[in-house]
Amino acid sequence: MNSALHIGRNALLGYQSALQVVGGNISGAGSADYTRLTPQLDPLPNLGGGALQPGAGVALTDIRRNIDNALENRLRLATGEVESLSAQQSSLAELETYFDDVSGTGIPTLLSEFFGAFEEVGKDPLADRGLAVRKGEELALALGRLREQVAELGEGLDQQIEGLTEEAGSLAARVADLNARIMVAEGRSRGDAAGLRDQRDAVLRDLGKLVDVTVREQPNGVVNVYIGNEALVQGGLSRGLSTQARVVDGYKRTSVVFTDSGSVITPRGGRIAGLMAARDEHAFSRLADLDEFAGALITEVNRAHADGQGLTGFTELEGTTRLTRTDAVLNSDEAGLDAAVQNGAFHVVLSDGSPGGTSVHVVSVDLDGLNDDDATLQSLVDQLNSIEHLHAEITADNRLALSTDAGFTFTFGHDGQQARPDTSGVLAALGVNTFFTGSGAADIAVNETVQANGQFLAASSVNRGGDAANAFRLAQLLDTPSSTSNGPAIQERLNAMTNDVAVRAGAVNSAVESADGIRSALLAQKESISGVSLDEEAIELVKFERAFQGASRYVGVVDRLIGELMTILR
Repeated sequence: MNSALHIGRNALLGYQSALQVVGGNISGAGSADYTRLTPQLDPLPNLGGGALQPGAGVALTDIRRNIDNALENRLRLATGEVESLSAQQSSLAELETYFDDVSGTGIPTLLSEFFGAFEEVGKDPLADRGLAVRKGEELALALGRLREQVAELGEGLDQQIEGLTEEAGSLAARVADLNARIMVAEGRSRGDAAGLRDQRDAVLRDLGKLVDVTVREQPNGVVNVYIGNEALVQGGLSRGLSTQARVVDGYKRTSVVFTDSGSVITPRGGRIAGLMAARDEHAFSRLADLDEFAGALITEVNRAHADGQGLTGFTELEGTTRLTRTDAVLNSDEAGLDAAVQNGAFHVVLSDGSPGGTSVHVVSVDLDGLNDDDATLQSLVDQLNSIEHLHAEITADNRLALSTDAGFTFTFGHDGQQARPDTSGVLAALGVNTFFTGSGAADIAVNETVQANGQFLAASSVNRGGDAANAFRLAQLLDTPSSTSNGPAIQERLNAMTNDVAVRAGAVNSAVESADGIRSALLAQKESISGVSLDEEAIELVKFERAFQGASRYVGVVDRLIGELMTILR
């Protein structure tokens, strides 16, 4: 009789616990972080020792979490990849809007209008040359504004990295805290930690969205979390995540480091890695492309403009380029010229306005490197000062300044009969008779001399008001390959830059779709293992309810038999 009651007791307790597990599953069905539990009912052996005795019934021996840890790791990495690509996708989408010219006010349109203005001057040399100057100003402002927008995008991405790193550090600390609580809970009973484990898995999923982590569970129930090969969380201890800033090319670049050691982390997945890639590869790297494009535009236009003449000659003129050292050879790094110069010469023509009052002077720029007499700014000034009625000097900020005696003017790029281009490139490099100033998109501007007086726009090639050969030459620069660097034409450079942005955006869009497909497949697998099906739980509920009812009736029958036996014994 005692054995019979023991069987009934075990059945009631076992099925009651199983019903509690099923109730927990039904309760957690609406939570994405809940992992389905399965009650483990195992048969108990007979301990009475008698022959032909049944077992002692069943007992709840374990509550099993339906989870595949390897699948969870793959899902975290897949989610991190989607987050990384999504961060790049959004930044590239914003970058595309900067380079698009849908409104007709972008760089492509302004560039076409700028060179088109030179073509109009070529058609009518006496037309308003201020249009070309204004279009140049608009183009320079647009390039500077575009560079600022791209720089602001990079700075914004960098700020996001700081905030997300702080969030990731907090999540790592929560994992360490949950590790400690799980270890204590599982010391009492395995089932007590199920809810804590669900919380920890949810925190790990959030952490995996920010940075690629690998999780390894230990026998005592805690998990160790790794970024690459280095541990972030070990047991109840988190190393912490912090940021470290450095300045690259004038802009702050935030890196992620371990708080305890300061060693730099290079995330390969997660939103932080995506923001770093967007910042470095899509934003700040685009600044170099813009500067290179603007530098090529400045060089090509200035080289052509320096060889031409306006409607009037100069009585005084200052170069726009400041040299680092005036006694350094002009093509050396010490001189500090951004534009390239080479061995060659340029022509200077002085005129007093009378029919025969013109003198032509050839100024050689010795940069052959054969002797110690290669040209410096000082030696160039000495040569220019040897020309009668022309005066040259070096300004306080190391620029070339030219002036003439009263009644005289000077021009460049011809001998009075035909064009004589500057074969050394030194005029453009020193900013003498140039259209643009600056060296890149950050500082490009129209030369103040041309801004102040449009008649100095160098449309002519032999100092004649009706000659507009240089204006046509300037107009053709848009589609003509570079004669100075053997590089692509200005239009081709712009097309290459804008196309590269579009191609990268398209590639990332495709990668996001592919990565999201993989994540969705893994989520479906996880749901089939860990998700709660209310239909299945309803079946389990009925099964354990009937079993509990049967055990109750069984205990009632045994109780009546014991009562009848006690009556007989009395």
